[in-house]
Parts: sequence; structure tokens; C-alpha cells
Amino acid sequence: MSSNRRRSHIHFVKQFKNETLEYTGTRIVIFLKEKGIKYIKDFDQFFIHRYYRPKNKKHSISQWKIIPCVISEVIKKVMINESMCKKYKMIHILYESTTRNIEDFLEEVLAEEKIFLSKEEIENIKEKIKNN
Repeated sequence: MSSNRRRSHIHFVKQFKNETLEYTGTRIVIFLKEKGIKYIKDFDQFFIHRYYRPKNKKHSISQWKIIPCVISEVIKKVMINESMCKKYKMIHILYESTTRNIEDFLEEVLAEEKIFLSKEEIENIKEKIKNN
């Protein structure tokens, strides 16, 4: 399977303080390849920080690990890294599908990640995805 940058995906970044492993927040990034757009939403106290970008890394083997996913026709990948300042640890969880549109499995992914949004918030996200 090719790079995440080549496919539409929903990406969760769960952030923790490195020293205490205290949860700080979550960021959701929805990337639509066809439109070249991103939708970003932060929850709780997600701290913006510099981190090692994949294009700057020299890994010959992907750090993403495919893990079982209960959502039909959806692939789930996980990776762990830390901020450049070493203050934060991030668990990256990525969902993608070669057969389903993001709008079709968005609610299932949110439920699996225990992110509870109102129907109105979910419809707003879907509308932004559709209209951008």
C-alpha cells in the first residue's frame, strides 16, 4: 500500500506529556486527496509543537503498523513518535479506505476513537469536506 499522502484519510493524533504520560489532547486531520484539502480540529488541550515530519526522516521501512479494524473496508494504521522538544509523545492513528469515501465512515471512526460530537458538528464537518 502506498504512502498516506497519496490517499484520502482520517488521522488522529493523541498527545501525552512525555514525562508523566498525562493526556493533553487530540487533533483530527481529514485529508482529501482529490481536493488537496485538510480539515483540522483540536480537542482538549492539544499543544501545537514541532515534530519530525516523515519527509525529513530516512526510514527505509514504514513506521506505520497495520492493526485490525472493526470498520468494514477500512484500514487502520498506528505509529508512535515524539515532538522535537521531547516534551510530547504522540500516538498517530490513521484510517483509510480504497473503496469507501471518508464521509461514509467518518461517524464509525469517531465512535471507535471515542470522540463524541453532536450530529450538527458531524454534519458541519461533512459539509466542509463536501464543499471545499
